Amino acid sequence: MIVKEWAIVSKKVYWDRDVPLDRWCEKISAGHRSYLPDAVSTMKPAEFIRFYGRENFVQDWPAIRAKLPGESLQYAPMFDLAWSQAAGGGFNLRPAEDFYSIPEKRRAFLTEVARHPGVSIYAASKALGLQYRRSHDHATRLMAEGRIRAVEAVRNGRRALMLYPR
Repeated sequence: MIVKEWAIVSKKVYWDRDVPLDRWCEKISAGHRSYLPDAVSTMKPAEFIRFYGRENFVQDWPAIRAKLPGESLQYAPMFDLAWSQAAGGGFNLRPAEDFYSIPEKRRAFLTEVARHPGVSIYAASKALGLQYRRSHDHATRLMAEGRIRAVEAVRNGRRALMLYPR
């Protein structure tokens, strides 16, 4: 997708207001009551990410999303998908406001489950280079928090929990 220059995109969003890019980024990160809803409802995710910055978007989107007013939430799913792809490499990761407060290895485990739905605890622990016991602890905690769900299955004659993101 070709993203136009800021001068063109900002006029599409804010009509006749001349909005400097650095000020826009500042207002978006603060969750400004007019800048944020207008940007999310009018811009495509690729435009938003380009001007806000990919790293900033990955880091800030869960908190920014929590600041969206109710009428703008209908536009959030496309941005959620873009965030999931940028943050976790798949489309099943949900942007929770406390995502970055999850301990790093548990967050990596959650991302692995989101990237590979139906993965077993053993397979996830192997992919991440974690001990099975630590992976089991992460899975149990994430299930208790409601971030993932488990379905019991039999594979190769052995019982296994298949993990799926919520």
